[in-house]
Amino acid sequence: MHRGLLSTIGRERTGWVTVQLVVDRFARRDLAVKLDATRYGATQTVLLSPAQVDRLIDELAYAHLEMLTPADGGERAGETR
Repeated sequence: MHRGLLSTIGRERTGWVTVQLVVDRFARRDLAVKLDATRYGATQTVLLSPAQVDRLIDELAYAHLEMLTPADGGERAGETR
């Protein structure tokens, strides 16, 4: 039996990302992170290794810091015109 924690992020028309921690009740050391990305009705599923999860967390933390850092010229970070 598999159990897991589920989180979905996204908006209509731009797509969804669902991240799930999958736990096998009989082999607790074999944790997996399942990532589903949906855009325009097409879904792709990827099982991430522990190293890939670490890289994903690092990249998301870096992107978050970039969004919080003020940009030059009075623009907010992440905005382009």
